[in-house]
Amino acid sequence: MRMATCPSCNEQFERLGLHWWHGTCPYPDIDRERREILTGLLMGDGSIPRPSDGNSPVFRLPMTNRRFLRWFDDRMGILTTGVSMKKTATELAENNRKTGFSPDAKTENYHDMHTVWSRTNPFFENLRRGWYPDGSKRFPDDLALTPERVKFWYVSDGYLDIGRWGRTRVEVKVRNESDRLDFLISLFRDVGFDPTFRRNELRFTCDDTEALIEWMGDPPAGFEYKWAIDSRERYRTLKERAYEKHTTRTIE
Repeated sequence: MRMATCPSCNEQFERLGLHWWHGTCPYPDIDRERREILTGLLMGDGSIPRPSDGNSPVFRLPMTNRRFLRWFDDRMGILTTGVSMKKTATELAENNRKTGFSPDAKTENYHDMHTVWSRTNPFFENLRRGWYPDGSKRFPDDLALTPERVKFWYVSDGYLDIGRWGRTRVEVKVRNESDRLDFLISLFRDVGFDPTFRRNELRFTCDDTEALIEWMGDPPAGFEYKWAIDSRERYRTLKERAYEKHTTRTIE
């Protein structure tokens, strides 16, 4: 783990979160922008695993989109510990062959998986209590949508149905909340959208797709292709740029 400087005392520590946990210096404040990003990602690929051995909860974000993870790590600042390799494309393909999930899995069809971990912070303890009432992640009943939250949920679990003909549509996978259909749809109706539900996915009309893309604002680095609703060619070009070839490379 890389050394990090405490913003309060300017001393360097290998385990900066432990330094804060002991109360030597206060935890850094997490501003509203970062809280919104973290909440949106928690709706999707982000998680706060059950802590072990009395440790404090931390936030985890695994993805194959390394460009986005670098952007996220930079935006979080001292709160996160950098981008690290989780599994190579070769390991992912081999694991899927062994488990039978994809018996014919080939390395060239996979990308290396990377992860960003946070340092400890009371904010994550509060999120863990509210989002994991019985040990499994569930959207809180008092959850409300904002453009930032939906943006980072969308980059995690959403995609563009570009098809071959006609206009594109946004769809969002909601498998972990598929038993709360009315709740999910009401979240979007409260902010002016009216999706339908099909096969564990929320689907938006073409008109709502255009409005939703505009409402969310500019895309974060690495996911520009999910905003390319005006051109299938531009969508494919941006997506190819976003994901590096499966060949493993050293994190810089």
